[in-house]
This record gives sequence, structure tokens and C-alpha cells, in this order.
Amino acid sequence: MKDVDLLIIGSGPAGCSTALHLARLDPSLARRTVVLEKAEHPRHKLCGGGLVPDVDTILTNLGLDIREVAQVDAAWARLYFHGRGLRLQLRDIAFHVVRRCEFDAWLAARVRDCGVLLQTNTPVTSLRRVDGGYLVETSRDTYRARVVVGADGTKGATRRAIPADYGAIARVVEVIIPPPRSPAPEPLPPDDEALFEFRNVTAGVQGYFWSFPMLVEGQPMRNLGVYDSRNVGTAPLAGALTGFLADELARHGVRLADCKVLGHPIHQFSARSVLSAPHLLLAGDSAGADPLLGEGISLALGYGELAARAALDGFQRGDLEFANYTRDVHRSAMGRALRLRCHASSVIYRLRHPSLQRLVWWYLRPIVRRFIHGVLFNWARPAALQPAPLRSALAADVVA
Repeated sequence: MKDVDLLIIGSGPAGCSTALHLARLDPSLARRTVVLEKAEHPRHKLCGGGLVPDVDTILTNLGLDIREVAQVDAAWARLYFHGRGLRLQLRDIAFHVVRRCEFDAWLAARVRDCGVLLQTNTPVTSLRRVDGGYLVETSRDTYRARVVVGADGTKGATRRAIPADYGAIARVVEVIIPPPRSPAPEPLPPDDEALFEFRNVTAGVQGYFWSFPMLVEGQPMRNLGVYDSRNVGTAPLAGALTGFLADELARHGVRLADCKVLGHPIHQFSARSVLSAPHLLLAGDSAGADPLLGEGISLALGYGELAARAALDGFQRGDLEFANYTRDVHRSAMGRALRLRCHASSVIYRLRHPSLQRLVWWYLRPIVRRFIHGVLFNWARPAALQPAPLRSALAADVVA
């Protein structure tokens, strides 16, 4: 039995962000923290890999440089309905695109640089509430933790420990292929641009087809897929998503039979979900991703900061009930943007008539552009002062 003050389950962006923010806010608490990861980094992770500018802001506030990770810049994002719509940048570009296995491994290495113990190849086998915290059994050890941060994703054990969960489960299917070069009815955008095509909303897909540029072992590739939020109560399409993906690939001169198709679920944020219980905080996909676009990396990093601050405040006040965590998430700048994305999703994906989709993406382009740029994204704020590099924070504390 190992006693720890804080146990973080999951070392994706949410779990790593929690640890990194703890290292900056209170190095002594960070040294009493353990991060558990069921796999070994770098580990496979399905994801489009889009890093919006809020990711840059949060990492810069932590003293980290995203340029250390191999990436492609999507200079523009095209949001289209039947090949027509708007081109958008969120700052000087639309967003970066990374491979999640490489990005997550880089974050995990930065956690270890801070002196936080990250235990890989350690899946959690059971999670049980006990007096004063949680008893967490793993394939290696049993931990008794005063606080658990659940950053173990859609299928994790921590989300199931809080029953008041109303978030829908989105579905994604995707392929990674070399950029198609053969003639096609609808050529893909240039190699440095991303595409979001909403044509299938009229057929019941509560989402879009995407095509992102990316690098795989230094070679240019495209990540293509279909996202279905399943957020507005209509019958889920489930396996039919592969058919929509096949149709979209055919438009771009690609045969589905020539691709390896992968799929995964995404737990979505709901304004009605409860994100904490005594001694337990949820972060990242465990708490809920964006139902409008399925974007989750910036939110995971944002959740990590909120969870770290809540845990630190709880230890300082001697109150680990976390009764106000859900409220504080909703009131944060990230939470306000996330709630607005929920509202936008519930409106846009109900507009199944083609004329209504044309209205949104063709004729209301200036309004949509301002709403996306100024309301849904760019919610993270730069720190007032440039922080010292994170990997020196704990060392300075030890010297002191």
C-alpha cells in the first residue's frame, strides 16, 4: 500500500497539464503527486491532432515551447457546405497539427523533468471510495490517495465514479494517407490547409468531414475522417459513419478499401454534468470535450490548470469536498467558451435542411467568423509575466 496526497490517473494532455501546473503552483505538492499511465509513451492515440492557439498560450504560460514537437501549420481552415463557405485563421494561422503519440510523449517528458513521478505500464484495475480519499488498485501497486484527478478519458474508471453525467458520446472514424495526387471530382485543399465539410449534416451526421495536413516520420500525410457529435437526440448513425467516410474519400479520389479505418468515441461536455465528488476531480475527456467540433486538446490543458488550482486550494483550506469545482469550471473563460460551443452544436446540427446550412456557411460568413474567432476560441489569456522554464521550478525549490 502506497499513500499519496494526489494521484492523477492518465498522462494525456489533461493529466500532464494538471501535474505541470502543480509543479508551477506548489512544487512541494507536486513532489507528493503520482501520475499513472496504463501504457508506455509514445503510445498510440487516435486524434486529428489540431492544436488551436489556446494550446500555445497555455504552454507558453508554463514556460514550454510547442516547437519542440514535430508539427505542420494549417495556415487556413476551410469551413464549407458543399464546397463553399469561409476560410478562417484563429491568429496568424488556423492551428498546428501534431501526432498525438508524439505530443503526449513530449508532455510526459516535461512532467518528469519537473520531478513528478509518472508511472507507466500501470493500468488501474479498481477505484473505490474509502474514508479520507480513494483506494486505487493497479496492475503493480495499491494506492491510497487523498485526492484523485481523473484524466483517463472517455472509457476511464473515474468518469463512472460520478453518476451525474449527461454528456453524449460522439463517434469518429478516420484514416491517415499520403496526400492524394490523382485527379478527383473535388480536390483536397492545399497541403498547408485544413478542411471541415458540413455537407452530411443534411443526411443526419451531427458533425463534419475533415482533412488535416500532418507529418508522419517526417513525411507529409493527410488525416481524414468523419465526426458525429450525436448531441441533439436523433438516432445515432454509428456504423454508418464508415459509409459517409467512403463517400467523402471517393470525392477526393481515394478508395476506402485502400485505407486502414480506425474509430473511437469522445465523451462530450454537458452543462448538466457534475465534474467532481469528494476527493475526486475530473479533467479532459473524462469531464467532457467540445461537442461542436470535437476539439479537446486545448480544453484538456485548460481543465488541467483548473484541477491543479482546485486541488491546491483544497489542501490549503483542509476541504477536499470540491463542492464548487463544477461551478468554477463553468465560470472560467474556458467553461464559458465550452458552454457556447454546446449551444452552437445544438443549433447548427439541428439545421438539416440544405437551405439552412447554406445560410450558416455561405451567407452568414462574417458573423460565423467573428463568433468562432472571438467567442469559441482564443479564451486562454497570456500570463502577465513570462514564467521561468518549468524544468527549473522544482530544482529552485529544492535549493531554497
